[in-house]
Order: sequence, then C-alpha cells, then structure tokens
Amino acid sequence: MFFSFRNSKLIWKLLVLLPLFFVACGDDDATSSDKPTPDNPDPHKPDNPTPDVPIGEFLPLHVEGRFIVNSNGTRLNLHGFAQTYSPWFNEQGSKWGNYDVDACLRYNKGLIDDIVRVGWKMSFVRIHMDPYWSNTPGVQTSGESDIHAFDYERFKTYLDEVFIPMAEYALSKNIYVVMRPPGVCPEQISIDGEYHQYLKRVWNYVSKHPKLKDNNRIMFELANEPIQICDDNGNALNNWDGRDEDARGQQIQKFMQSLVSIIRTNGCNNIILIPGLHYQMLYKTFKKYPVTGKNIGYAVHCYPGWYNSGAEDNVNVTYPEFKSGWDDQIGPVAEFAPVVVTEMDWAPAKYNCSWGKAVTGVAGGAGFGANFMKIADETGNVSWLLFTGPEHLAKYDNDAPDGSTFLTDPQACPRPVYRKYLYYASQEYANLINGADYK
Repeated sequence: MFFSFRNSKLIWKLLVLLPLFFVACGDDDATSSDKPTPDNPDPHKPDNPTPDVPIGEFLPLHVEGRFIVNSNGTRLNLHGFAQTYSPWFNEQGSKWGNYDVDACLRYNKGLIDDIVRVGWKMSFVRIHMDPYWSNTPGVQTSGESDIHAFDYERFKTYLDEVFIPMAEYALSKNIYVVMRPPGVCPEQISIDGEYHQYLKRVWNYVSKHPKLKDNNRIMFELANEPIQICDDNGNALNNWDGRDEDARGQQIQKFMQSLVSIIRTNGCNNIILIPGLHYQMLYKTFKKYPVTGKNIGYAVHCYPGWYNSGAEDNVNVTYPEFKSGWDDQIGPVAEFAPVVVTEMDWAPAKYNCSWGKAVTGVAGGAGFGANFMKIADETGNVSWLLFTGPEHLAKYDNDAPDGSTFLTDPQACPRPVYRKYLYYASQEYANLINGADYK
C-alpha cells in the first residue's frame, strides 16, 4: 500500500513495485605497486586520466542510447525544479490573479531569479501549461482532468503570452525546459478517446510552433499521470492483474506512439518523454513494447511509498526493498533510454511544504530521500527534479545552521538536495558520467 499525490489532492493508491538497473562505475583495480615511477609519479592516478569534460555549456540536447547528451556528445543528467503558472499554485492566489499576464510573468520570473541567486544549481525546469489559461473563464469543471472547458484559441494565445515567454526566460538562465500539457489525465484513457484527441490537438499545435519546433533545449512530456488504459472495447485494463499486462503494454505503447508520430510528422525532433500508467509508475511493459523513434526518454514520478520505498507512516523500509521495487519497473526502460523523474520530493508531514511525506534517512539504510538519490545515481542515466514549490526553494539559505524548519531540517528535501545539486554541477561529476567505464 502507498500514497500518491496528484496536484492538490491526496490520492490513495495501490502498488507492488519496482527496481533499478544498477550501473557499475567504480574505480579500476589498484595497480600492483604502490611505489611511484618516473612515468607515473602518483601510483593511484591512471597514466592516461580521462580529460576534463567541459561543464556549463548550454548546448542543444538529443538522446544517444540510454543517455541525454549535448551537441558536443557530453552526457548529461539534469537536475531541477518545477513551475505551474496559475494563481492557486502561486501561493494560493496571494500573488496575482484575474488573468494578469504581466503579474504572472513578473512573479514567476522573479522566483527563477531568486532560485539562481541563492545558489541552486538548476539545469532544467518542468513547465506546466496550466489549464487556468486555456479553460473558458467561468465554466465550472470537476477538476484538472475535466477538459470540457478547454478553449483551443485561448490555449494558442497563452502559449504565446505565458508559457513560451517563461520557457525563454528559463533558457536565458541556461536552464533547459520540459513542457507538460494542461491538466492531468482522467481515471481512464483509451486510444482515439476524447482525452487522446485532446492531447493530439495540443501536441500538434505545440510541435509546429516556430519557437518550439526543433528547439532542442526544450523537451515535451506527453501527459501527466495516466492511470488506467482501456482495451479496444472500452474495458479498463487492470494495472496489477498479470493477465492484463501484455494487453496493457500494447495499448499504452500505441497511445503514446501516436502522439510521437504527430510530433515527428510535423518535422519536430525535440526530445519526447513518455509517461507510464498508474500515475507514472508502471514502465516494465515498455521493454517489450517500446515507443520507437529517435530522441525518446521516459518521464517517471516517484514519491514516498512508491516502488516499495519508505514513507513517514512506514519509516523502517530500507534501501534493498526500494531498489528492488525500482528495478522491477524503472530498470527495464533505463536499460535502453534516459529516465527523467518529473515529480519527486519528501519532508516530514509537520512542515506541510512537500507532496511526499517521509524523511531523508540514510543511504543504504532506512528512509526515502537518501535512498532515492542513491538509486538514481546507481541507475546512471536518471535526471530528476524537486517538485517542492519554487517559492520555498527561493528562500533557501545554505549558510543557515541545521534546524527544525522545512528549509533547515536535514530530514526534509531542500537541504540534502541543494547540496547534492552542487555535486552534480561539479567537474568531478561531469567526468564521472562521461568516463570510459560508465555504461
């Protein structure tokens, strides 16, 4: 049993999950002699060390094998944050409202400025093209999965006035962008169903836009949190019934492949990230039924309690259980494609600042956060972000002593993630993931 967070609602769910494809990247065996020689004055340093891999180059991206690489061929694992451009998700309507484009841009650009100013080493941002802008004002909906208020013309207008300007601003700060469509998937989706047609319409327009098409610093995440998919007769396929697994795998592949085909038919070669079923947790079937084509990766969500991980109500879950769960579902796609975790965070529930409720714990022992980072590193080709609201990240102070606030408690995500991101931005890490032994 575990819990998932779906935008503003806590949603109960079931799981039996997943593992992680472990990538060995240790040092070579020690040399037979510890004595220096004229040709090798440091016996613990190889004769021909890997040259430094330039970092900080903000170059276009593409996929090679299981890695995201830039146009120089340098492998990158990206690390970042997320933004949603609606009054509610911008501090519960306290900062702007009434479709005020200038106020929205001013507030959200200011958050990016502050996040950079306090020293976060962010290399990508996930941008939600929030339905606040594309829904007809005044039309009531049952939630973000309800698309009957969607106005195509409003979507086109605010793509130009809000979402593209925010993407361009992030790019101006050397921050890559992942764009996700408005809203979330309904409980059930089907091939050529209403929601599928909606996604086709959105991506057909986005992938033809002159500022987005072939802008290879921008990636597309095709949907947010699909749950169940139906067979051709409209019957929902069970996520946990092994008898449905093959049919489910074929259906989700066809569903996503058709969206990819629309984007590629438009001559758009941006990296595309494929979401899995059950709130972006199920990926095992993509090994048998992969989404084909160039520049394809997989967009994963990971919260406490998922993939057999520890959560605040079950703190004794340890690394081997989490890793086994991750390896079962994420490992199969990580073998052949890059993985981007587009939602993940954690903190003790008392802070009420993160979606996930757990503690950092100890890598290799109990706890969620430290083990998530360990597993991501071991997998080798995992990019990931912190889904905690950017208004919190913008206030972080790394010089403040450890304490009992959300931003100073080492058991909450900001402190350990801030410091982990410093390492990811280092030349040491760039050399590691580009080393000859890093498979």
